[in-house]
Amino acid sequence: MGYQGYVSGIHGSVAPLLAASFGLGDAQVAALFSWIGVASLLALLVGRASDRIGRRRALLACAAGLPFAAAASALAPSPGCYLAAQLAAFGLGSALLAMVTVALAETLPRERGARGHGRAGLALAVGTALPLVASAGLAERPEGWRGVWALAVLPIFALPWLARRLPEDRRPSGAAASTRSATAAGRGVRSGLRALLAPARRARVLAALGAAIAISAAEAAARAWLFYHPVRSLGLAPRSATALLLVGGGLGLAGFRLGGRLADTRGRRPVLLAGGSLFALGVAGFYGATPPRGTAGLVWLGASLFALAAGGNAAIATFRAHAAELLPSSVRGSFGGLLAVGAALGWSLSMWAVAVLAAPVGGVGHAVACVVLVALPAAALLLRGLPETAVPAHSPSARRPAPPPARSAQPA
Repeated sequence: MGYQGYVSGIHGSVAPLLAASFGLGDAQVAALFSWIGVASLLALLVGRASDRIGRRRALLACAAGLPFAAAASALAPSPGCYLAAQLAAFGLGSALLAMVTVALAETLPRERGARGHGRAGLALAVGTALPLVASAGLAERPEGWRGVWALAVLPIFALPWLARRLPEDRRPSGAAASTRSATAAGRGVRSGLRALLAPARRARVLAALGAAIAISAAEAAARAWLFYHPVRSLGLAPRSATALLLVGGGLGLAGFRLGGRLADTRGRRPVLLAGGSLFALGVAGFYGATPPRGTAGLVWLGASLFALAAGGNAAIATFRAHAAELLPSSVRGSFGGLLAVGAALGWSLSMWAVAVLAAPVGGVGHAVACVVLVALPAAALLLRGLPETAVPAHSPSARRPAPPPARSAQPA
């Protein structure tokens, strides 16, 4: 998750350097980013494959491919080549995030699921902050963005460690295993879109998919321009903008822990509503308002960024836990891949919307505020149709550990 955070964080952190290197304007940068979402179709294919070959193999394959996509991005000689490399990097990163989310849902007890996703989100957020530091250090170099991507190649040396530490997939035991083996024989595991859109689960899948699109649109619009907006629109120095993001965003990391704990004890839906409201308030202050000059302006932006980060972190970690708990394990990989496609579609739609609205509404900041103002209410309406999946705090399963699996009466 930390590696995926670094790769996904590069898009926004190198945007000003990339624009200067290739001579791109605001609308051109937004249009370039919008095409990257097409690569999320790879996540759907990987998710479907993971239902058959297992989460471990799919996760390792994605982690092994990312360093090569990062190297291609660092060496891209033109915007077209950069886009091609980004399609590979974004697709593999989306698939990796989907596989980690599914693996957590199948490993963690339900009563601690949101806290586990919160910790994973914390690792993702810390990884996302690292490109900001690298970009600030390389901002004075004409091609400094290439060095930020070159650093993303180094995790290839950690693959042997990951392969040793990553546990094997859990297999069903006893009668359930026999039944599944007999059912799967001759026709394979039921996965893919046909199984997901079966009448019994169609409404739930479509509601979750729509919510993923809307939430991703709001999150992508807000987070992709966190460095670009202060530097290009407000005129802050890259180092000052980096310090602002590290302080405000660092304090906002508490949203992962607090949101996860509240989601496990109070329920998923209340935390989604509260986190989304705080996120919207932060977006309005950071992008929609004109901050005062001097120190007061930095305090204003820092407080707005804290609200944006804390609310968004709590909401996104809770939504990942909530969505992963909606369907059975047999189709969970395919469902995770479908949600990754929805998230990427939301990313593309938000980037196109920012590109179209930037000139009419007076800049990137106001365009971002408009996108969030439309996306968040749409997500709230769609989430109303999804059931609560948290284990109530007073239930026996929340107080007692799960019983150990029964031993088989026959020798192995």
